[in-house]
Amino acid sequence: MAKLSIILPVYNMREHLERCLFSVRNTVRIPYEVIVVDDGSSADEQIFTSDAMDHVRILRSEEHHGYAHAVNEGIRASEGEVLLFLHADVMLAQHTAEDMLDVLIADPNVGAVTAVAPVAYRRAQLIPPNDYLSWNDYVHVAEEIRAQGNPPRPEIFAEMFALMARRDAVSAAGNLDERYSLPALASYDFTVSMTRAGYGLASLPSTYVHRDGENPDTTSDSYRRECDFFHEKWGVSLDYSFFPRRDLMSLMDFSKAGLRVLEIGCACGATLREIGAQNPSVRLYGVELNEKAAEIAAPYATILSMDVERLDPSQVAERFDYIVMGDVIEHLQNPWKAIENMRELLAPGGEIIASIPNVAHISTFYGLLSGRWTYEDMGILDRTHFRFFTKKEIIRLFQEAQFGIQDMRYVTVPSPEIGKRLREELLSLQTISVDAEDLDAYQWLVRAKRV
Repeated sequence: MAKLSIILPVYNMREHLERCLFSVRNTVRIPYEVIVVDDGSSADEQIFTSDAMDHVRILRSEEHHGYAHAVNEGIRASEGEVLLFLHADVMLAQHTAEDMLDVLIADPNVGAVTAVAPVAYRRAQLIPPNDYLSWNDYVHVAEEIRAQGNPPRPEIFAEMFALMARRDAVSAAGNLDERYSLPALASYDFTVSMTRAGYGLASLPSTYVHRDGENPDTTSDSYRRECDFFHEKWGVSLDYSFFPRRDLMSLMDFSKAGLRVLEIGCACGATLREIGAQNPSVRLYGVELNEKAAEIAAPYATILSMDVERLDPSQVAERFDYIVMGDVIEHLQNPWKAIENMRELLAPGGEIIASIPNVAHISTFYGLLSGRWTYEDMGILDRTHFRFFTKKEIIRLFQEAQFGIQDMRYVTVPSPEIGKRLREELLSLQTISVDAEDLDAYQWLVRAKRV
């Protein structure tokens, strides 16, 4: 039995596939088989076996069925105990496969790992853009990134352009859902199935692969349709439920062993999972009203049933070092009571970490002075917001509940030119003193300590 099965679905990408296979032959040093699933390519785009293509099997379809179908065919034909899913436009570097396998071996809780590609690096600004024009240049860049030694980062879902997974995690996830036509959405669905089954998923910033393809066009009609289908199937939104709040985490100190962290509105648990990766001794708890999201978070955190506005703190056994409330307070009918209740759930010296939209932002002023207070699907005037706060009212909210503000910083968003002009006019008012921070802050981040 081969140790590693490399599954390569392809449709009219012969030139890319040949480069990908070249990289496999020149970099993978563990026993492997390659299964190329030709999903109905035209005659001039088909690839055929040759003596140079050792360990390569080709499964050929007369019709084009789509990415998910091709991957499922490859899984069924594979023999390895570990599977590496590749897109044909990807090239591997030295050590790529071995480094991915090492992470799977080192942590039995991790069922799958994904490499990262140029788009992910530019978006995360982990390294400056690197232009390389040859195989040797690419290998040099990949080695430089590998030498940085960035640790794995927990994920809930991932694309499958370079995803390595253990056979048991793949079996637990089941088949890819062939109702998706877009590879990205089929991959998100499949890897969420792994997460839901209790298998950890990690991206490896130090494992860099070349990829010609770009990220999916998230504004296209087909992408939005399939996102809607994902939402209907899983009961959670790809736009809101899967991303960690690293801005809030920057206010926290994870150096102490055995910390107890409760997140109110934990969604699918992305922030809690990221916290757990930074300090594995942290005890993680979450509250989430969306039962479907809570099911995805549950393998990695203790999910509590709690109404923060009406709870009896004496009925909650645990006390917490941190309570995270990211974009929660404005959704409550009685946030003043909720903050009082949260104080009783904190251990001595415990802290609330919160983010709250700023209703004094220049964009709100512009609408108000234009005679508009129009609720929207998202943003400061989100139609689900019950309460609105300025900086002074946020400080009052916490101080009246016997908290001391330890840190308060704000997040900005780009402002159009007309907003910039209005800002300058408001700052020049003589009758009232306007603080520039009040106009600039789109959202306030707060660290408040129980006193």
